[in-house]
Amino acid sequence: MSFVKVLLSVPDSAATMNSMYLQINTAAQQYSGIGLVNLISDMIDGAQLSYTKVSTGAVQASATMTSTGSASNGETALVANVTLTAKTSGAVAANGEFNISATPATQAANIAAAINAVAGLSGIVTATAALGVVTITAVQPGKTGNGLQISEGLTNVTASSFSGGSDGSQVAVNYGRTS
Repeated sequence: MSFVKVLLSVPDSAATMNSMYLQINTAAQQYSGIGLVNLISDMIDGAQLSYTKVSTGAVQASATMTSTGSASNGETALVANVTLTAKTSGAVAANGEFNISATPATQAANIAAAINAVAGLSGIVTATAALGVVTITAVQPGKTGNGLQISEGLTNVTASSFSGGSDGSQVAVNYGRTS
């Protein structure tokens, strides 16, 4: 998958930008594409000042948690400052809990399900599991994902730090003023 990331720095407040151009519906996580077109047109015409950075080929950072056996009840791990807790049974994934298992693939799948269900990680990371390994991927591409925190205090589980995030090739342009 290839990403294009556009970072705009504009002199107006976020509320003003939202009402004038983007009309972001935060509940539905949607925005008006027409508003974005109008913003870019106003920047090019000089009606709106902005410093714009366009990145192409940005890459998402990722980390892993590898299960080699069962964790113990009550042990914890942290992913992006959200606590995941091992439970013998009855885990509620939305609360960051996962059921332990002596089968590494099952336990890894349970950890991934908890990561994907916790509201505090939504829009920050996603997780998949295969053969006992949980791969946790930053949603936002770029170097910032390399700074996400991960740690574990789980028996029979090891974690690797987030890495591999890249901003790709960048071009910066000032709109509405002399560069």
